[in-house]
Amino acid sequence: MAAKKGLIQEFKEFVASGDLMSFAVAFIMAALVKDLIASFIENIFSGIIGLFAGCDEILDAAGKKIGEDCTGLTSKAWKSVKYGAFINQIVTFLMTAFVVFMMVKAYKKATGKGLAQDGPSDNDLLKEIRDELKANNGR
Repeated sequence: MAAKKGLIQEFKEFVASGDLMSFAVAFIMAALVKDLIASFIENIFSGIIGLFAGCDEILDAAGKKIGEDCTGLTSKAWKSVKYGAFINQIVTFLMTAFVVFMMVKAYKKATGKGLAQDGPSDNDLLKEIRDELKANNGR
């Protein structure tokens, strides 16, 4: 039974480690940024390219049609610029980022430490360099 208790304790320490939380936050934020960029390309950038090309029927990399009309800069051509979908993605990004921020804040409060445990501070590194230079100059 002692082996199970040790295993459970090790698992708790693993989950509570700052490195795992840092990785999870980075993964979530990277996925959010990817979705935001994809939404911008699909909903705004491609539509604007279609407007300047004078044709709404532009194919993306997957061969999917973005629009249907090839009549030039008409009001119908503006339908390919889907700013509402992009704004929706921005709101989703901000809401999810805020929830992640609150989770990190709660994690810091519960554990008393930040996400990733950093190495020595800049001052400590500078002191080491200074001491090393002094030692080398004394030779």
